[in-house]
Amino acid sequence: MVELNPEQRQAIEHGGGPMLVIAGPGSGKTRVITERIVHLLSHVPGLRPEQILAVTFTEKAAGEMKHRVTTALPDLESPPHISTFHAFCLGVLRERHFERRLLDKVDVWIFLRQRMEHLGLDFYQKLAEPGAFLHDLNEFFSRCQDELIEPEDFEAYVAQTEGEFLNRAAHLDTEAATLEGQEILKKKELARVFRNSRKLIEDAGCSNLGSLISEAVRFFDCEPETLELQRSKFRYVLVDEFQDSNFAQVELLRRLVVKPYNITAVGDEDQAIYRFRGAAHGAFEMFHRAFPGAAVVNLFRNYRSTQRVLRASGVVIAKNTHSGKKPPLMTEREDGDKVLLLDSLDYPSEAAWAAEEIERLAKRGTRLGDIAVLYRAHSHRDLLVGELRARRIPFSIRGLSVLSTVIVRDVVAYLNLVHSPHHNISLTRVLLAGRWRFPAALALEIRKESARERCSLFTAIETREKAEPGGELSRTGWSELNMSLRNLRSASHELPMTALFDRLVEFCRPPLGFSTADLSNLDAFQRFLGEWEAKSETRRLAGFIPYFQYFQDAGGKVEAPSPRDSTNAVQMMTVHSAKGLEFPVVFILSVAPRRFPHGEQKPVIEFPDELRKGPEPPPDIHLQEERRLFFVAMTRAKDRLLISSVAKQGKKPSEFIDDLLSSPAVTARDMERIQVPQHPAEDLAHRRARTPEPSVHTKAQPSLFGKAEAPPSAVYPNLDELAGPLPASSSDGKLRLSATSIETFQTCPLKYKLGHELHVPAGPQPTLTFGNIMHQSVRHYFDLRKNGKVKYEDIEEFYLKAWRAAGFEDAYQEQTYRKAGLEQLREFVLRHESMAVPADRVRTEEHFLLDMGECLLEGRIDQINPVVARGRTDDSTVELIDYKTGRPKSQKDADKSLQLSIYALAARDGLKLRPEKLTFYNLTSNEPVSTTRTTSDLKQAAEKIREVAGEIRGSNFAPTPGFACKWCDYVPICPAHEEVY
Repeated sequence: MVELNPEQRQAIEHGGGPMLVIAGPGSGKTRVITERIVHLLSHVPGLRPEQILAVTFTEKAAGEMKHRVTTALPDLESPPHISTFHAFCLGVLRERHFERRLLDKVDVWIFLRQRMEHLGLDFYQKLAEPGAFLHDLNEFFSRCQDELIEPEDFEAYVAQTEGEFLNRAAHLDTEAATLEGQEILKKKELARVFRNSRKLIEDAGCSNLGSLISEAVRFFDCEPETLELQRSKFRYVLVDEFQDSNFAQVELLRRLVVKPYNITAVGDEDQAIYRFRGAAHGAFEMFHRAFPGAAVVNLFRNYRSTQRVLRASGVVIAKNTHSGKKPPLMTEREDGDKVLLLDSLDYPSEAAWAAEEIERLAKRGTRLGDIAVLYRAHSHRDLLVGELRARRIPFSIRGLSVLSTVIVRDVVAYLNLVHSPHHNISLTRVLLAGRWRFPAALALEIRKESARERCSLFTAIETREKAEPGGELSRTGWSELNMSLRNLRSASHELPMTALFDRLVEFCRPPLGFSTADLSNLDAFQRFLGEWEAKSETRRLAGFIPYFQYFQDAGGKVEAPSPRDSTNAVQMMTVHSAKGLEFPVVFILSVAPRRFPHGEQKPVIEFPDELRKGPEPPPDIHLQEERRLFFVAMTRAKDRLLISSVAKQGKKPSEFIDDLLSSPAVTARDMERIQVPQHPAEDLAHRRARTPEPSVHTKAQPSLFGKAEAPPSAVYPNLDELAGPLPASSSDGKLRLSATSIETFQTCPLKYKLGHELHVPAGPQPTLTFGNIMHQSVRHYFDLRKNGKVKYEDIEEFYLKAWRAAGFEDAYQEQTYRKAGLEQLREFVLRHESMAVPADRVRTEEHFLLDMGECLLEGRIDQINPVVARGRTDDSTVELIDYKTGRPKSQKDADKSLQLSIYALAARDGLKLRPEKLTFYNLTSNEPVSTTRTTSDLKQAAEKIREVAGEIRGSNFAPTPGFACKWCDYVPICPAHEEVY
C-alpha cells in the first residue's frame, strides 16, 4: 500500500473536535475515512466499534465503506454503524415503534395520482394530463422537508404574505392587483395540497422516504430523552460526501453531535453536483456554523490523473467562486499526453470521429474497457452508439432501464394482450415478429378493416377468421398465438404476477434458451414484479396493469443490471453516473451550447427565498454547478482526456471551451486542438439497424416471440422496417392529406406513417372523446337556436346524454373533464344569448375535398357563419370557425395556423365562398381569436401543402424523438424508444 502523505495522516490521526476534510478528486478520500475509523478504534481508549457512526448518501457507498472497514479489521466482533442518512433515521424511528410503509418518489406520485380528488387542486391540474403537476408539487414539498418547513409553517408564511398584499392592494393598479392576487391563490392552493397530501399518506399508514430526516429531527425535538439516548450511543461521527448535504441533514447532525463535536466531514465543494437531488448550496458554511472551531485539512495530492489533465481541469474550476482558499491539485505523475480538444461542426461528425479514434486506440493495444465516454444527457450518446455498432465495437451503457429493452417491451406487450386482447398497439408489436408469420399486406388489410368497422384489431381478425375459415389467416401463427393468450388469460385470474410471469417466460423460451443478457433483464423485471406483489392487495394481473401505467407515467425505471464482464467494451455513461469512477481514457461528448452546460430548467413551483434557512446561493448557481460537473468529467481521466466541442461555423462554442482556453500558458503547453472533418449525416434509424453482436450489454438479444436459431429478421419485432419509405404501389395515387395529417408529419414522420398510411389504431384518447362531445353540443346549440333562444338546461341535457367514458385514465379524469365541459357550455350559452346569430344560415360540420394537384386535401370546418355588414347578411362572405377544447390558442397561433389557411383555401376554391374572417374559438376560456388571410398568404399555404406532399412521397419516415413523444400512443412500437444495445 502507498505510504500516507502528510495531509492524509493529519486527517486520519486528528484527535477530538470537529474536522472538515476537503478531498479533491483522486486524493484517497475513501482510504482516509476507512483508516480514520481504524485509527480511532486502535487509539481511543475504551472505544467500541458500535460507538462510531459513519453516514453517506447512497446504499452503494455505505456498502463499500462497510466492506473496506471489515477488510481492514476482520476480527471485529461488532462493526461500526455505517449507513445512509435515511437508513439511520429509519432505525431511530423504528426504535420508537415506527411501522409505516415507506414510499419512494414514484410510489408517492402513484399514491397521490390515485387520490387526486382529495388533494384540492385548482391551478395545478390539467384535464388531459391529471398527474402533470404531481412531480412539481412533490419536488416543492420535498424542498420544504429539506428546509424543515412543515405544512403549518408554510400556511403561516402564506397568511403573512396574503396580509401584506391586502394592506397594499388598494394602491396597486387593477392588472398588478389581479396578477398578485392570483399568485396568493396559488400559494394557498400549495398550502392546502401540502397538508392534504401529508394527511392522506399518514392516514394510509405510510411515510414519504424523503421525509425520514425531517421526521427524525422533529422527533428529537419532541423527545429530548430519545435524543440523549442517541447521543450516548455514538462518540464519533463521520460523514462522507458532505458537499451533498442539505439543511435538514446538517440540523440532524447538529442535534446528534454535541461538544467536543467529534465529527469528521469529508467532501469537496468542487464536486457538488447533486442539487437536483436536494443537495443545498453552502454545505461547508453550514458545517462551520454548526460546529465552530473545526480543523480544516486539504487533500490536494492527486493519485489518479496526469499533470496535464489536472492543469486543464484546474483552469476550468477556477472560474467558480469558492467559500475559502484551497491549494490547487498536484500530482507526482508525469505530464502525460496532451489534452485533445476536438472541434466538430455537427454531431454526426463528432460521433464518427470518436468511433474512429476508439477503433485506432483499440488497434494500438488499449483495452476497450479502459475507455469511457461521458455525456451530459442520455440522448447525447445515440449517434455514437450507431457509429460503434456499425463498426462492431462492443460497448456497455450504464443507467439504462430494462423497460426500454426489446425483451421486456415484448413481455409488456404480451402481458397487455393477456389482460385484454383489444390492446391494439401491443397486438401490432407482437404481429411484427417473424414467429407469427403474419404478412405485412395482411396486417395492413386487417388494420384498414378495423378502421372501417371502428373495432379493435383483435375483433377484425376474429371476424375475418370466421368469414374465411381456410383463408390466409389459417397459414399464419395467429391460431397458436390466440390460444396461448387465452390460456394465459385464464391463468391470470388465479396466479400471482410472478407465477404468471414464470409461465409466460417458460412458454416463450426459445429452443436454444435465452441469452445471458436477456435472462439478466428478465430477472430484473421479475424482481420488480415481486416488489409490486409485496405491496399489492390483489397480486394479480388485473391490478398490475393499471399500476404499471401509473408507474410509467410517473417516470419509473427498473434499473438494468451492469454486465458481468465489460472489460472488453467501451464504457458509456452520464457524467453523474461516472462520479467516483476513473478510467485510463475519457471522452467527453457534446460540450456545446444548451448541451453542456445544460440549459437551466427552473422549477415550476419556486421555493420562496423567505423560507430558505441555508446560505444564499449565488445568482449563477446553475452555471457553477454545470461547471463543477464538467470538472468531475475531466478528473475521471487517468492518462488521456479528449474533449469534444460542437459548434456550427461562426457560432460561439460552449462557455466551458472558453474556460478551458482562458489560460494561454496551459493551452500552449497542455492542449492540442484538432479540427474534425465533416462527416455525411446518416439517418439515425439506419444507424440503429440491428446487428447480431451490438454490445456486451444485450448481446444477441432476441425477442420473446422469436426463436434462437432464427435470423435477426425473425427474432425481433421488425420495428425499423416501419420507418422505411412507402411502397411504390401505395404512392401511385394522390395522397389524401388533412390539416391534422400534415401537422403530424411535421412533428414526426413515423407517427404520420403509422397513423395515416399503415392505419395502426391507437386507443381512444380523452382529449378526442371530450372534443367530440363538446363539438356535438355546440352544433346542437345552433340547431336549437334556429327556433329561438336556447336554455342552458337543454344543452346540459344533451351533453350528459352524449357523454361517453371512452379513453379516460380513470374516474377522476372523467369527472374532471365532464365538470369542465358543463362549465364551458354554461359560459358559452351565456355569451351567445346577446349575440345576433343568423342561426338559420349557420353551416356546421362542413366537409370538403379539394384537389391540390399533388394531393387531395380533405377536412371538416366546424362552423361557417355569414358575415353581417351594415345590417345586411352576405351568405358568400363568411367567417370560418374552429372550436378548440384544449390549451387556448393565441393571436400568434391564429396568425400562423396552417389549419386555418387550409380551411380558407377549401372555402374559397372548394365551397366558392369568400373567407373574410378566420377564428379559433377557445371553449376553455370562451374567447374567440380571429385573423385573416390575403391571396398571397393562401398561395404560400398551397405551396407549403404541396411541399409537404412531396416530402411525404420521398420520406423514409424516420422518427424524431422529442418532447411530443410523451403523448404518443406509438412509443411501444417506435424504434427510437427501444434500447437494442
